[in-house]
Amino acid sequence: MKTTLLKFSASVCGIILLLAAFTTSSCKKDQTCHATVYVNDSANNKVANATVQMDAMVVGGQLTYREKTDAHGEAHFDVKLPAIFNVTATHDSFPLKYGKGVMNLDEARKINYLTVKLQ
Repeated sequence: MKTTLLKFSASVCGIILLLAAFTTSSCKKDQTCHATVYVNDSANNKVANATVQMDAMVVGGQLTYREKTDAHGEAHFDVKLPAIFNVTATHDSFPLKYGKGVMNLDEARKINYLTVKLQ
């Protein structure tokens, strides 16, 4: 009788430990925030090969991301931490023009969009 009770208790403890291991590891969900920045010129044409920079102050210093726009005038970012970013776009063909905006990346797995115009 004691042997059966010990085996049953050991089985129950093993199942509880497995459940605890699976539930704690499933809490590590993807917290990546996604952003797409569109860059247009003053005539609302898409600007390819523009430099888009996103800056944010976070605990421990400044966080900076930099990307070039593709042929459709889009720059895509995957940001690990939620933050409010100051966005600046520039292009070598428009040396005196730049675009600015603010992007609030606060919700994981959601794509945020911002259009900046080089003026």
